[in-house]
Amino acid sequence: MSTRAKYQVVDSLTGQYSITALCHYLGISRSGYYSWIKKNRPLTKSWNSQLAEKIQLLFDASFKGYRYIWMQLKRLYGISVNPKTVLRYMQLLGLKSPIRKKRFTSCTRQEMNKKARKVSPNLLARHFVATRPHEKLVTDVSYVYHKQGRLYLSIIKDLYDNSILAYNLSKFNDNQLVFENLDLVFRKDWDKSKSCLLHSDQGFQYTNKQYHKKLETFNVTVSHSRKGNCYDNACCENFFSHLKSESLELFVPENETELMQQIDDFITWYNFDRPQLKLKGMTPIEYRQTYI
Repeated sequence: MSTRAKYQVVDSLTGQYSITALCHYLGISRSGYYSWIKKNRPLTKSWNSQLAEKIQLLFDASFKGYRYIWMQLKRLYGISVNPKTVLRYMQLLGLKSPIRKKRFTSCTRQEMNKKARKVSPNLLARHFVATRPHEKLVTDVSYVYHKQGRLYLSIIKDLYDNSILAYNLSKFNDNQLVFENLDLVFRKDWDKSKSCLLHSDQGFQYTNKQYHKKLETFNVTVSHSRKGNCYDNACCENFFSHLKSESLELFVPENETELMQQIDDFITWYNFDRPQLKLKGMTPIEYRQTYI
């Protein structure tokens, strides 16, 4: 007996199509079929125009994802809905947050210049506590967005008091962005008699020979995170998270000029006015002054 004969598509008793037989005939599972039905169930039958309008307003004011919109609906309007409902509404409205776009890595460039790269061991090894200023520094580059585009932000952070020693903004993620930032810290008055460790990821700016040679002249030891391990440089990631969640995502800059001013204001506030539990309730600059 053939498979088709064994599993009749039309039920002989009711004269209706049998879901089990149809699934077997098409080579799919019954659970998979119902999962597909549930996933593609149209939302238009229960479309709420007032909810859609509020979602649109919240998105226009923040450009954030569905989780943020979902929380704001409850906070501001007292509307309790499933977060997946907000996601479906945003998909139908064509709303997609630019803040959490997929980041493009420089893996291809690293592979192309593999012979020119110089990767150092992970000397920091997640020991993020320093006993004096300029003992352990960390650096990284991140995207920062305004409504018309984005810039690249390079920072250098001192692990002794979590202060931002220097930062630089550019339209391009290149060596110049990083090297100009280094020049703001490592100057003629730098004390070469004391050892210093500068930790970063394995980005192409931090693994070229010029970078190593520049730091060697200031008696600075280079340390690199393990490949593909962002937790090795968690201190920089932590600062970028604060910058974005406490400033740039709350008040999205209109243009490049506003973005630069907003970052400058935030870093000044972060260094001078933002107390931290790790610093015994003091700001980074206050904590540094206690050492002096």
